[in-house]
Amino acid sequence: MKTLDQDGIRHDVRHAKAMGFCGTMPMVNWTPPGDPQWDVFYRTIIDESAGQLPVHGIMLYDNVEQDIALLRKQEALGVDAVLLAARYRPNITADELYDEMARRIEATDLPVILYAALNKGRAFPHLGPAGQPLDVYDRIADLPNIVALKVSQPISLTSTMQLCDAVADRLLVAPVNLDFVPLLARHYHMQWSGQWNGEAVQTPDAQLGNQLLAATAAQDFETADKIAETLQPVHDHFFQLQSEVIRAGAHPWQHNKYYSWLGGGNGGLLTPPASEADHVPVLTPADRTKIRAAFEASGLTPSDGPEESFVTGRAAWSRGVRAADMSSVPRYET
Repeated sequence: MKTLDQDGIRHDVRHAKAMGFCGTMPMVNWTPPGDPQWDVFYRTIIDESAGQLPVHGIMLYDNVEQDIALLRKQEALGVDAVLLAARYRPNITADELYDEMARRIEATDLPVILYAALNKGRAFPHLGPAGQPLDVYDRIADLPNIVALKVSQPISLTSTMQLCDAVADRLLVAPVNLDFVPLLARHYHMQWSGQWNGEAVQTPDAQLGNQLLAATAAQDFETADKIAETLQPVHDHFFQLQSEVIRAGAHPWQHNKYYSWLGGGNGGLLTPPASEADHVPVLTPADRTKIRAAFEASGLTPSDGPEESFVTGRAAWSRGVRAADMSSVPRYET
Protein backbone atom coordinates (compact mmCIF):
# COMPACT_ATOMS: atom_id res chain seq x y z
CA MET A 1 0.00 0.00 0.00
CA LYS A 2 3.04 2.31 0.00
CA THR A 3 5.11 1.44 -3.09
CA LEU A 4 4.39 1.57 -6.80
CA ASP A 5 3.43 -1.58 -8.66
CA GLN A 6 4.93 -0.65 -12.01
CA ASP A 7 3.49 -3.77 -13.65
CA GLY A 8 0.04 -2.73 -12.41
CA ILE A 9 0.53 0.83 -13.67
CA ARG A 10 1.53 -0.43 -17.10
CA HIS A 11 -1.46 -2.77 -17.13
CA ASP A 12 -3.79 0.18 -16.53
CA VAL A 13 -2.17 2.29 -19.26
CA ARG A 14 -2.70 -0.57 -21.71
CA HIS A 15 -6.26 -0.89 -20.41
CA ALA A 16 -6.89 2.82 -21.01
CA LYS A 17 -5.72 2.37 -24.60
CA ALA A 18 -8.01 -0.62 -25.01
CA MET A 19 -10.86 1.54 -23.70
CA GLY A 20 -10.33 3.99 -26.55
CA PHE A 21 -9.71 6.87 -24.14
CA CYS A 22 -8.23 10.12 -25.42
CA GLY A 23 -6.07 10.69 -22.34
CA THR A 24 -5.17 9.67 -18.82
CA MET A 25 -4.12 11.67 -15.77
CA PRO A 26 -1.78 10.44 -13.02
CA MET A 27 -3.51 11.12 -9.70
CA VAL A 28 -1.63 13.10 -7.07
CA ASN A 29 -3.41 11.71 -4.00
CA TRP A 30 -1.01 8.83 -3.32
CA THR A 31 2.15 9.81 -5.16
CA PRO A 32 2.28 13.61 -4.77
CA PRO A 33 4.96 15.96 -6.06
CA GLY A 34 7.96 15.66 -3.77
CA ASP A 35 7.41 11.96 -3.16
CA PRO A 36 10.53 9.98 -4.14
CA GLN A 37 8.35 7.85 -6.41
CA TRP A 38 6.65 10.76 -8.20
CA ASP A 39 9.05 10.88 -11.17
CA VAL A 40 8.93 7.10 -11.53
CA PHE A 41 5.13 7.18 -11.49
CA TYR A 42 4.96 9.70 -14.34
CA ARG A 43 7.81 8.16 -16.33
CA THR A 44 6.21 4.71 -16.16
CA ILE A 45 2.89 6.01 -17.45
CA ILE A 46 4.46 8.12 -20.19
CA ASP A 47 6.76 5.29 -21.28
CA GLU A 48 3.89 2.79 -21.51
CA SER A 49 1.68 5.31 -23.31
CA ALA A 50 4.30 5.30 -26.11
CA GLY A 51 2.78 8.40 -27.67
CA GLN A 52 -0.52 6.58 -28.21
CA LEU A 53 -2.34 7.89 -25.13
CA PRO A 54 -1.98 11.57 -24.16
CA VAL A 55 -0.90 11.99 -20.54
CA HIS A 56 -2.40 14.96 -18.71
CA GLY A 57 -0.69 16.93 -15.98
CA ILE A 58 -2.48 18.98 -13.34
CA MET A 59 -2.15 22.29 -11.51
CA LEU A 60 -3.88 21.94 -8.16
CA TYR A 61 -2.44 24.31 -5.58
CA ASP A 62 -3.74 27.58 -4.13
CA ASN A 63 -0.43 29.30 -4.92
CA VAL A 64 0.51 30.44 -8.43
CA GLU A 65 4.27 30.01 -8.04
CA GLN A 66 3.84 26.53 -6.59
CA ASP A 67 1.62 25.52 -9.52
CA ILE A 68 4.04 26.89 -12.10
CA ALA A 69 6.91 25.02 -10.43
CA LEU A 70 4.82 21.82 -10.62
CA LEU A 71 3.99 22.60 -14.24
CA ARG A 72 7.68 22.87 -15.12
CA LYS A 73 8.35 19.42 -13.66
CA GLN A 74 5.46 17.91 -15.61
CA GLU A 75 6.58 19.60 -18.82
CA ALA A 76 10.08 18.19 -18.34
CA LEU A 77 8.62 14.70 -17.94
CA GLY A 78 6.66 15.09 -21.18
CA VAL A 79 2.96 15.54 -20.38
CA ASP A 80 0.73 16.41 -23.33
CA ALA A 81 -1.86 18.67 -21.70
CA VAL A 82 -2.72 20.16 -18.30
CA LEU A 83 -5.88 20.30 -16.20
CA LEU A 84 -6.18 23.62 -14.36
CA ALA A 85 -7.69 22.43 -11.07
CA ALA A 86 -6.17 25.06 -8.79
CA ARG A 87 -7.95 26.31 -5.70
CA TYR A 88 -8.59 29.96 -4.91
CA ARG A 89 -9.53 31.92 -1.81
CA PRO A 90 -13.29 32.23 -1.26
CA ASN A 91 -13.45 36.05 -1.33
CA ILE A 92 -11.45 36.46 -4.54
CA THR A 93 -12.66 39.12 -7.00
CA ALA A 94 -13.42 38.38 -10.64
CA ASP A 95 -10.35 40.29 -11.81
CA GLU A 96 -8.12 38.55 -9.28
CA LEU A 97 -9.47 35.14 -10.30
CA TYR A 98 -8.83 35.91 -13.96
CA ASP A 99 -5.31 37.09 -13.22
CA GLU A 100 -4.43 34.04 -11.12
CA MET A 101 -5.78 31.69 -13.76
CA ALA A 102 -4.10 33.56 -16.60
CA ARG A 103 -0.69 33.53 -14.91
CA ARG A 104 -0.84 29.75 -14.74
CA ILE A 105 -2.17 29.31 -18.27
CA GLU A 106 0.28 31.73 -19.89
CA ALA A 107 3.20 29.97 -18.19
CA THR A 108 2.90 27.07 -20.67
CA ASP A 109 2.37 26.38 -24.35
CA LEU A 110 0.63 23.11 -23.53
CA PRO A 111 -3.13 22.74 -24.12
CA VAL A 112 -4.97 23.66 -20.91
CA ILE A 113 -8.31 22.29 -19.70
CA LEU A 114 -10.38 24.43 -17.34
CA TYR A 115 -12.36 22.86 -14.49
CA ALA A 116 -15.83 23.96 -13.36
CA ALA A 117 -16.66 22.46 -9.96
CA LEU A 118 -18.56 22.99 -6.72
CA ASN A 119 -16.02 21.99 -4.10
CA LYS A 120 -13.96 24.19 -1.80
CA GLY A 121 -11.76 26.72 -3.57
CA ARG A 122 -13.37 26.05 -6.96
CA ALA A 123 -16.86 27.54 -6.58
CA PHE A 124 -17.59 31.23 -6.13
CA PRO A 125 -21.22 32.08 -5.23
CA HIS A 126 -20.40 35.80 -5.24
CA LEU A 127 -19.13 35.65 -8.84
CA GLY A 128 -21.89 33.80 -10.64
CA PRO A 129 -24.94 31.57 -10.49
CA ALA A 130 -24.43 28.33 -8.55
CA GLY A 131 -20.85 29.39 -7.91
CA GLN A 132 -19.83 29.45 -11.57
CA PRO A 133 -17.89 32.61 -12.55
CA LEU A 134 -19.32 32.76 -16.06
CA ASP A 135 -17.77 36.11 -16.99
CA VAL A 136 -14.32 34.93 -15.89
CA TYR A 137 -14.62 31.75 -17.95
CA ASP A 138 -15.81 33.82 -20.92
CA ARG A 139 -12.73 36.05 -20.71
CA ILE A 140 -10.21 33.27 -20.01
CA ALA A 141 -11.54 31.19 -22.93
CA ASP A 142 -9.95 33.69 -25.32
CA LEU A 143 -6.43 32.66 -24.32
CA PRO A 144 -4.97 30.68 -27.24
CA ASN A 145 -3.99 27.48 -25.44
CA ILE A 146 -7.29 26.96 -23.60
CA VAL A 147 -8.94 24.02 -25.36
CA ALA A 148 -11.69 22.69 -23.11
CA LEU A 149 -13.79 23.03 -19.97
CA LYS A 150 -14.41 19.99 -17.80
CA VAL A 151 -17.75 20.25 -15.96
CA SER A 152 -17.81 18.30 -12.70
CA GLN A 153 -20.49 15.72 -12.04
CA PRO A 154 -22.56 17.52 -9.34
CA ILE A 155 -23.01 20.68 -11.44
CA SER A 156 -26.64 21.03 -12.49
CA LEU A 157 -27.98 20.94 -16.03
CA THR A 158 -28.91 24.62 -15.83
CA SER A 159 -25.38 25.60 -14.76
CA THR A 160 -23.88 23.37 -17.45
CA MET A 161 -26.02 25.07 -20.10
CA GLN A 162 -24.94 28.49 -18.79
CA LEU A 163 -21.31 27.40 -19.05
CA CYS A 164 -21.94 26.21 -22.61
CA ASP A 165 -23.52 29.55 -23.48
CA ALA A 166 -20.41 31.28 -22.16
CA VAL A 167 -17.64 29.25 -23.83
CA ALA A 168 -18.89 26.46 -26.13
CA ASP A 169 -18.33 28.67 -29.18
CA ARG A 170 -14.56 28.44 -28.49
CA LEU A 171 -13.95 25.47 -26.18
CA LEU A 172 -14.92 21.81 -26.04
CA VAL A 173 -17.26 21.62 -23.07
CA ALA A 174 -16.81 18.23 -21.41
CA PRO A 175 -19.59 17.23 -19.00
CA VAL A 176 -18.78 14.40 -16.63
CA ASN A 177 -22.51 13.72 -16.34
CA LEU A 178 -23.18 11.84 -19.59
CA ASP A 179 -26.92 12.04 -18.94
CA PHE A 180 -26.75 15.68 -20.04
CA VAL A 181 -24.93 15.00 -23.29
CA PRO A 182 -27.78 14.02 -25.69
CA LEU A 183 -29.72 17.16 -24.75
CA LEU A 184 -26.75 19.52 -24.77
CA ALA A 185 -25.56 18.14 -28.12
CA ARG A 186 -28.74 19.42 -29.73
CA HIS A 187 -27.56 22.95 -28.94
CA TYR A 188 -23.76 22.75 -28.55
CA HIS A 189 -20.96 20.62 -29.96
CA MET A 190 -20.33 17.62 -27.67
CA GLN A 191 -17.51 15.17 -28.39
CA TRP A 192 -15.74 14.26 -25.16
CA SER A 193 -16.04 14.07 -21.39
CA GLY A 194 -13.43 15.38 -18.95
CA GLN A 195 -11.27 13.22 -16.68
CA TRP A 196 -13.33 10.84 -14.53
CA ASN A 197 -13.88 7.12 -14.11
CA GLY A 198 -15.04 6.36 -17.63
CA GLU A 199 -14.41 2.70 -16.79
CA ALA A 200 -17.64 2.84 -14.77
CA VAL A 201 -19.77 2.91 -17.93
CA GLN A 202 -17.99 0.78 -20.53
CA THR A 203 -15.60 -2.07 -21.24
CA PRO A 204 -13.09 -2.49 -24.09
CA ASP A 205 -15.61 -4.67 -25.92
CA ALA A 206 -18.61 -2.39 -25.35
CA GLN A 207 -17.46 1.23 -25.33
CA LEU A 208 -20.83 2.81 -24.54
CA GLY A 209 -19.44 6.15 -23.39
CA ASN A 210 -17.27 6.49 -26.49
CA GLN A 211 -20.18 5.49 -28.72
CA LEU A 212 -22.46 8.09 -27.14
CA LEU A 213 -19.91 10.86 -27.61
CA ALA A 214 -19.14 9.81 -31.19
CA ALA A 215 -22.85 9.90 -32.03
CA THR A 216 -23.40 13.32 -30.49
CA ALA A 217 -20.29 14.72 -32.20
CA ALA A 218 -21.75 13.48 -35.49
CA GLN A 219 -25.17 14.98 -34.66
CA ASP A 220 -26.65 11.48 -34.98
CA PHE A 221 -29.24 11.92 -32.27
CA GLU A 222 -31.24 8.79 -33.07
CA THR A 223 -28.15 6.67 -32.36
CA ALA A 224 -27.17 8.82 -29.38
CA ASP A 225 -30.58 8.37 -27.77
CA LYS A 226 -30.46 4.59 -28.22
CA ILE A 227 -26.98 4.39 -26.69
CA ALA A 228 -28.04 6.65 -23.82
CA GLU A 229 -30.90 4.26 -23.07
CA THR A 230 -28.51 1.31 -22.99
CA LEU A 231 -26.06 3.26 -20.88
CA GLN A 232 -28.61 4.44 -18.32
CA PRO A 233 -28.49 1.59 -15.76
CA VAL A 234 -24.73 1.61 -15.32
CA HIS A 235 -24.48 5.41 -15.55
CA ASP A 236 -27.28 6.01 -13.02
CA HIS A 237 -25.69 3.65 -10.52
CA PHE A 238 -22.32 5.36 -10.84
CA PHE A 239 -23.82 8.86 -10.69
CA GLN A 240 -25.76 8.16 -7.50
CA LEU A 241 -22.67 6.75 -5.83
CA GLN A 242 -20.07 9.25 -6.98
CA SER A 243 -21.99 12.54 -6.89
CA GLU A 244 -22.96 12.24 -3.24
CA VAL A 245 -19.45 11.28 -2.13
CA ILE A 246 -18.00 14.20 -4.11
CA ARG A 247 -20.38 16.56 -2.34
CA ALA A 248 -18.98 15.25 0.96
CA GLY A 249 -15.47 16.14 -0.21
CA ALA A 250 -14.16 12.73 -1.28
CA HIS A 251 -14.38 10.02 -3.94
CA PRO A 252 -15.50 6.38 -3.66
CA TRP A 253 -12.00 5.18 -4.41
CA GLN A 254 -12.45 1.44 -3.80
CA HIS A 255 -15.68 1.39 -5.80
CA ASN A 256 -13.97 3.21 -8.66
CA LYS A 257 -11.13 0.71 -8.64
CA TYR A 258 -13.67 -2.12 -8.68
CA TYR A 259 -15.38 -0.62 -11.73
CA SER A 260 -12.00 -0.52 -13.47
CA TRP A 261 -11.18 -4.09 -12.52
CA LEU A 262 -14.55 -5.36 -13.77
CA GLY A 263 -13.67 -4.12 -17.24
CA GLY A 264 -10.20 -5.67 -17.20
CA GLY A 265 -8.18 -3.04 -15.33
CA ASN A 266 -5.57 -3.87 -12.72
CA GLY A 267 -7.74 -3.09 -9.69
CA GLY A 268 -6.16 -3.12 -6.26
CA LEU A 269 -7.10 -1.24 -3.10
CA LEU A 270 -6.07 2.29 -2.17
CA THR A 271 -5.51 3.83 1.24
CA PRO A 272 -7.91 6.82 1.37
CA PRO A 273 -6.16 10.21 1.46
CA ALA A 274 -6.14 11.65 4.98
CA SER A 275 -8.34 14.55 3.90
CA GLU A 276 -11.02 12.16 2.64
CA ALA A 277 -10.70 9.24 5.05
CA ASP A 278 -13.96 9.90 6.90
CA HIS A 279 -16.00 10.11 3.69
CA VAL A 280 -14.70 7.26 1.54
CA PRO A 281 -17.35 4.52 1.60
CA VAL A 282 -16.57 0.87 2.33
CA LEU A 283 -16.81 -1.46 -0.66
CA THR A 284 -19.12 -4.20 0.60
CA PRO A 285 -20.23 -7.50 -1.00
CA ALA A 286 -23.65 -5.90 -1.57
CA ASP A 287 -21.99 -2.98 -3.36
CA ARG A 288 -20.04 -5.32 -5.62
CA THR A 289 -23.19 -7.24 -6.46
CA LYS A 290 -25.00 -4.01 -7.37
CA ILE A 291 -22.14 -2.82 -9.56
CA ARG A 292 -22.09 -6.13 -11.42
CA ALA A 293 -25.87 -6.00 -11.83
CA ALA A 294 -25.62 -2.48 -13.29
CA PHE A 295 -22.97 -3.68 -15.76
CA GLU A 296 -25.14 -6.58 -16.83
CA ALA A 297 -28.26 -4.37 -17.13
CA SER A 298 -26.35 -2.25 -19.66
CA GLY A 299 -25.10 -5.29 -21.53
CA LEU A 300 -21.54 -5.07 -20.22
CA THR A 301 -19.70 -8.31 -19.50
CA PRO A 302 -17.87 -8.15 -16.15
CA SER A 303 -14.44 -9.68 -15.63
CA ASP A 304 -14.34 -13.37 -14.79
CA GLY A 305 -11.10 -13.09 -12.80
CA PRO A 306 -10.85 -14.29 -9.19
CA GLU A 307 -12.36 -11.69 -6.85
CA GLU A 308 -9.22 -11.80 -4.74
CA SER A 309 -7.24 -10.51 -7.72
CA PHE A 310 -9.15 -7.25 -7.35
CA VAL A 311 -7.90 -6.85 -3.78
CA THR A 312 -4.26 -7.46 -4.71
CA GLY A 313 -4.41 -6.08 -8.25
CA ARG A 314 -4.13 -8.31 -11.30
CA ALA A 315 -0.39 -7.76 -11.77
CA ALA A 316 0.43 -8.65 -8.16
CA TRP A 317 -1.93 -11.64 -8.30
CA SER A 318 -0.09 -12.96 -11.34
CA ARG A 319 3.15 -12.70 -9.34
CA GLY A 320 1.65 -14.86 -6.58
CA VAL A 321 0.54 -12.17 -4.12
CA ARG A 322 -2.62 -13.00 -2.17
CA ALA A 323 -4.87 -10.98 0.15
CA ALA A 324 -3.43 -12.83 3.14
CA ASP A 325 -0.05 -11.29 2.30
CA MET A 326 -1.40 -7.75 2.67
CA SER A 327 -1.00 -5.82 5.92
CA SER A 328 -4.42 -4.16 5.48
CA VAL A 329 -7.46 -4.17 3.20
CA PRO A 330 -8.82 -0.62 3.68
CA ARG A 331 -12.47 0.15 3.02
CA TYR A 332 -13.18 -3.35 1.74
CA GLU A 333 -15.40 -6.08 3.19
CA THR A 334 -15.28 -9.74 2.21
